[in-house]
Amino acid sequence: YTLTLTQKSNCAEGPLHIPISIGLLDKETGDEVVATTVLNLKEETQVFEFDGLKGDVTPSILRDFSAPVKLVSSSGKDDEEALAFLAARDTDGFNKWEAGQKIFTSLIFQTLAGEQSENTLNYALEAFGRTLADESMSDFSIKAYALTLPSESGLAEDLDVVDPKALREARGSVKKAIARKYQTELKAAYDALTASMAADPEFKVDSVATGRRLLRNVLLDYLCSIKETAEEQAAAADLALTQFRAKTGMTDKLAALNALASMDGEGASARDEALEEFYKDANGDALVLNKWFSVQALSNLPDVLDRVKALTKHPDFTLNNPNRCRSLISAFAMNAAPFHDESGEGYKFLGEILAELDKLNPQVSSRSAGALIQWRRYNEKRGNLMKAELEKLAAMKPISDDLFEVVSRGLK
Repeated sequence: YTLTLTQKSNCAEGPLHIPISIGLLDKETGDEVVATTVLNLKEETQVFEFDGLKGDVTPSILRDFSAPVKLVSSSGKDDEEALAFLAARDTDGFNKWEAGQKIFTSLIFQTLAGEQSENTLNYALEAFGRTLADESMSDFSIKAYALTLPSESGLAEDLDVVDPKALREARGSVKKAIARKYQTELKAAYDALTASMAADPEFKVDSVATGRRLLRNVLLDYLCSIKETAEEQAAAADLALTQFRAKTGMTDKLAALNALASMDGEGASARDEALEEFYKDANGDALVLNKWFSVQALSNLPDVLDRVKALTKHPDFTLNNPNRCRSLISAFAMNAAPFHDESGEGYKFLGEILAELDKLNPQVSSRSAGALIQWRRYNEKRGNLMKAELEKLAAMKPISDDLFEVVSRGLK
């Protein structure tokens, strides 16, 4: 096998010394035929030879992120077949995760453009299925990350013009396709983890216990994405509510509450019960109440803005408390789809809050205004509405120096 590596940088002193960790996997069996070894790239272009191989191989390059560089194929395009192979079979956790992220990202962007490729879908499904079924993966955390789709914010960074609503729908569509394909396997894996946790009820914070919790919560997220019919809504709500009430720790409880907070239809009553229970259990604890506000501000419900407005009137909410303000107002601004609704109501709401907040805490108001200054990244309609709110704030009398600096920079 021959591997040619070429480096490009802005270094004026010539080529850098870049350590490239690499392993080779057999294309047929997935076995690692060359264990991780470090190639020292010191010239602009170098050729590395691997002799004595019996069959075709797939390279796993830059293992453990051995150098802070961006790896690009000489063709300029990702080989999706190779990525799917690595996502399903690579023995290196970092490369397994990164390959999966690239496949999932490609599929989500295809869905966003209305041009989903059946090949890409099959690659993504195969990679997910093999990872889910791989019992040799002893690190639960790596497995959890490998199964998780790229976040909306991460996906948005790769887009020139962002449509948050369409992006959420595309990502959600891919998640549901995966969840429906492997619903039985996901539930079996979830039940197995639940049983193992029940067999050892002592709360632990070691890597195995935290990884097990993380993986189970990822599986719960997939299972709760299946909620098109009334029966599915009830089943998803029952599953999440059971975990919520199991008292296995705040991490598990919050994961279940996050799932419940976005439930509607037959899941609405379970959602309301859980939110009420969580609030009562908080017993006035400031940190827990902040979580309670944030979960609702980040929910995926059609009326989330109305719910956030109602929460600003809640007895436990005050703009005088910076953390409480962030837990609701800043969290809602991070909830991209409803915040960037083309009606502009999300921008208007934030603008009104900032005008009031600036009189109380200029530092918090200026930081929160950052949600409006990226208006050039959105379509003309959204951009103009965001810009209009910035202009209103800039014309406000009086205005703090902190907020004026952020707003002025955003308008330049």
